[in-house]
Amino acid sequence: MNEEKPKRGALLYYQLASVILLLVLVGFSISGLWGLVKIALPKLTEEYEWKRVATFDRFVEERYQEKNGVFYSKYGKEDSTTAISREKVEAKWKSAQVNVVDDERREGLRMIMLWFVVVLVCLPLYLYHHKAVKKGRQAMEQAAV
Repeated sequence: MNEEKPKRGALLYYQLASVILLLVLVGFSISGLWGLVKIALPKLTEEYEWKRVATFDRFVEERYQEKNGVFYSKYGKEDSTTAISREKVEAKWKSAQVNVVDDERREGLRMIMLWFVVVLVCLPLYLYHHKAVKKGRQAMEQAAV
């Protein structure tokens, strides 16, 4: 049986592929862990949308103007048909908060699913390339002796 001396170019390819795949796995693992944080504590992530609905005053400031104890949309006409009571505005604020939190959780779930897909695809490729690098190094050491 004739064993060929491993070529340096092929070994370099396997080493580069291993490093790149390892970096991809680490990057997506960090992203997946951040997705877990988004699911567990969506208010902690401080996304732009959450900042807009975090407090009642900020929510009202961006969407409504208050006159004589009733609220009017900033972008609509001001008449008695468009007036909204404080209770309705508070209900809309709570609904907006729930929607933002749900969106954060969905984003976290998407990040975790992407993490699993990357692990399923990249981990076997990394293990294959890493094994090839080990074999190549052993063959080079034996050829040098």
